[in-house]
Amino acid sequence: MSCYISNGYSLDCRNASLGGVKTIWILGDSGSTITGYTTNGTEGQVDTISGTGTFYKFELPKQTASFTEDLSVNTDAQSVGFTPTITLSLPKLDQGLRNVFFELVKQNEIYAILLDTNGRYWLVGPENGLTADSGSLQTGQVFNDLNGVNALTLGGFEPNPSNQIEDGGNIANIFTGISWSA
Repeated sequence: MSCYISNGYSLDCRNASLGGVKTIWILGDSGSTITGYTTNGTEGQVDTISGTGTFYKFELPKQTASFTEDLSVNTDAQSVGFTPTITLSLPKLDQGLRNVFFELVKQNEIYAILLDTNGRYWLVGPENGLTADSGSLQTGQVFNDLNGVNALTLGGFEPNPSNQIEDGGNIANIFTGISWSA
């Protein structure tokens, strides 16, 4: 295999580059999986996702969630991988939120789709899935503290960085065999 750089990168205008995650959809109930996905040839954006199960929507308060993807290199083994990490907080601790937290923590494979603050969708963990690595339920101490799920972290290890999803105006159209809760 030939390794080469096939294009560069140009700076664009200083807009549409805000930090944060607006919404996350999680596929992870028993028997749910991504069996495949395809990307378009020019940009590499995901244009179809197949599998089983339902992607459930998690609405997030502004500026309470993030997505990072760290590079992991082993020069001795000549290997490269990527470590996706999603961190989120959910307010208003009650039995229902406790149950959602517990279900997320128990999953062996979680697949996620993110909508970032710039309106871009991202497929996270399609090859190996994610797992809940840390987080806490908390009441807070003073009146203005978070009462809910704090810093729930979903992490994984993937052979490739996450791909943006080409939604064409309706992301639900890209799924085969998977339901989408809007």
